[in-house]
Amino acid sequence: MEKEEEAGGTQVVGWNLAAMSQEDMEMAEELWRLRANDRAHIGAENTGDEVESEAEWCQEALSKVLDITAKKITICAYSKRCWNGEIKEKRSQLGREKRTRRRSEATAQAKAELQMSVRRAKDKMWNDFLKILRGVEVWRTAKCANPRAGITVEALTDRDGKQANMIAEKEAMLTRESSPPDEYDQYLELLPAGQAHQSVTEQAVETARFPQSIKKVPRPAKLSFGAVCLLWKWDKERIVELAKSAVQTGRHPAVWNQASGVVIRKPGTDNYMKPKAYRSISLLSCMGKVIENVVAELLAE
Repeated sequence: MEKEEEAGGTQVVGWNLAAMSQEDMEMAEELWRLRANDRAHIGAENTGDEVESEAEWCQEALSKVLDITAKKITICAYSKRCWNGEIKEKRSQLGREKRTRRRSEATAQAKAELQMSVRRAKDKMWNDFLKILRGVEVWRTAKCANPRAGITVEALTDRDGKQANMIAEKEAMLTRESSPPDEYDQYLELLPAGQAHQSVTEQAVETARFPQSIKKVPRPAKLSFGAVCLLWKWDKERIVELAKSAVQTGRHPAVWNQASGVVIRKPGTDNYMKPKAYRSISLLSCMGKVIENVVAELLAE
């Protein structure tokens, strides 16, 4: 599911769940129950296609409920995390000087002060961020601190000597380098279903969901771990049955395999014309991560 784009180039990247009032929460829960009542839970005897359908429905239904009850988080060309009160004041001061409709030293001074305020705010944001460095924000903050970053990228050459010059060609080449296809996958057959799915209980799913932070960046479907927590609160039984069926059928739904990725340079590399000189950071579906944690615990046992 791609980012939703509205008029003026504004993109919707998620929902502001923290700003939802108690009334909004109750309305959202009621809307979910109305939708869930019309759809039966996935049963014990199911197929991989039914697991796919259930995962898609949960994702789509939750998105529609939040569209109605929660304020959307949008970004645009003017969205800057460094924007603060000092910059607003300097910008207002520059506007007042410009409205006098005369070019003066005061106008030039106000413009210079605004530019210095912006630079100080960006430098402070960048230095503070270097202390925590969390995944995808590295790329976003680098672009904010240095407007030229990411505009020019060298042509890439893979191990077979094939060159990529266009953006789409570079994306395809970096994707193959970071996630190469396994030629043996087509020969693998699923083993007969065992008894592992019987160990998938409400407690097991709760344990897999609990360590995840609700402040993490929203994933491809715009559903953060905060949204998953709401779904867990409203319909635990449905999530447990979905996890159990996924383990039983050995099917990881395709909607959970979609990823949002960014590419950053590996430091200390001499030749950035090779794909292996870049590191890919991918954000997977939050629901998919919960199920992966459940499976990881089963394998550890």
